[in-house]
Amino acid sequence: MKLISTLIASSLALAASVQARDCTAGMNYCWGVLDDIDPRYNALMDAAIKQKYGTNWWSFVDTKDKFLYRCEPGGGISIITGCSWGCVNNGAGQSDTCRFQ
Repeated sequence: MKLISTLIASSLALAASVQARDCTAGMNYCWGVLDDIDPRYNALMDAAIKQKYGTNWWSFVDTKDKFLYRCEPGGGISIITGCSWGCVNNGAGQSDTCRFQ
């Protein structure tokens, strides 16, 4: 019984420590940075691509690293622009940019 109580307490502590993180509203992000913030952004990037490109969205999913995303209030994202030459991570506290922009 003591083992079960310990396992339950450990599980609850772990669940409390694992929290979803949001991007910073108003900042621009590359794919890799959003993925580092929280892997759930992969699904949100797919949804943003689908919203922007409609029925042709599937042809852009493998190039989600070629877009610059804007963080909206509440952690949502939208596509700002495509980055033909890739996206540049400009470091913590700085908006990311397209390469050669």
